Amino acid sequence: MRRDINNARPDAGSRPRKKNLVALSLTVGIALTASVLAPTVAANAASTTAAAAGIARATAVIKAYSKVPVWKGPSATVNLKGLAGKRVVYINISSGIPVLKYWSDHVTDLALKYGGVKVEVVDAKGSVDEANKGIAMAIATKANIVLLQAFPTSLFTKQIADMHAAGIKVITGNTGVPGDVTGGQDAEVSFDYAQVGRIVGDWFVMDSKGKGKALVISSDDVPASQTQAKATIAEAKKNCPTCSVTLKDVQIPQWETSIPTLFQSTMNTEPDRTYLLPIYDGQSLPGLGAIRTAGAGSKVNVGTFNATPGIVESLKDPKSGLKLDVGGNNEWWAYAGTDTIFRVLSGTAPITNYNIGLRVFSTSNANLITGTDDGAWYGYTGFRARFTALWKK
Repeated sequence: MRRDINNARPDAGSRPRKKNLVALSLTVGIALTASVLAPTVAANAASTTAAAAGIARATAVIKAYSKVPVWKGPSATVNLKGLAGKRVVYINISSGIPVLKYWSDHVTDLALKYGGVKVEVVDAKGSVDEANKGIAMAIATKANIVLLQAFPTSLFTKQIADMHAAGIKVITGNTGVPGDVTGGQDAEVSFDYAQVGRIVGDWFVMDSKGKGKALVISSDDVPASQTQAKATIAEAKKNCPTCSVTLKDVQIPQWETSIPTLFQSTMNTEPDRTYLLPIYDGQSLPGLGAIRTAGAGSKVNVGTFNATPGIVESLKDPKSGLKLDVGGNNEWWAYAGTDTIFRVLSGTAPITNYNIGLRVFSTSNANLITGTDDGAWYGYTGFRARFTALWKK
């Protein structure tokens, strides 16, 4: 019988060929998929590793500055003989800022106690005009030194020249960079504000585990502010490139009214921007009240600088929102400021950098904030004896 070709069975060898083709297609597809995904997987792994490394770097900095600071101050002595009766006109940008009043009060006491030097404090109330009145008074009354505290020297180029012409030496305080006398002054005594800024940036990265959003609040009428703010942003970006950090400026005359509004509006419009980083704790103080009122103390994280007595205690109040207050030992600065006055009056070369001790205070070590002697909070008070040993009579 004739066999119908159309009804014939397929060749027995055709089935394995189909299986081979399917297997080949699957193999090629998997290989292609793997080749496409491999760079993404590698990039993600690298990104994760980089993020972990950034957090680790930030954490190491915070751990280091949570320890007791050590003395890295001067060893050169200064002769105080003949200084009694000399006069210093100390012009504060604003004595309404707690830490500025703290410094001027302590310098006034120390200069008189150890050198017999009289310090007259002028409160400029944030006004250049008021500062100029103080300078004019100092020239008219033949002061020996004018100390400009927290003012940019660029605002007083002519006045500095006038003071020098009148035989008055000029010292600036806390313009941002220790020992920087490019403004024509005779000496500058300052905390290392760039390092303070880096510490705040590292705390933000560590505390947010590399996932935070922050608002840095500068006060550009204070010369050190930009140095600190820029350092915070740069450090945060270095250790957490994906973190969001924005910047706003609120100047001294607006602190009381604008800071609470800024805190409140940020909490309302950007609830995920939970890190508020004012440059100074005196600047942050009005905003802490807004946080308490809003009941947002557990959500908002305020990090700042100065550890001013009367403000830093808010670390113990969960409702305040204050989580970090980096301390530059304020009494240590007062001793350094007094030492600078003595050196300039005696014709001794000023010290470039006093390496004033810094320490991290946070909710984790707020128990250190006890008593009225803020110097004891740092765990090292030996700077007092170190300085007085340098002051020879």
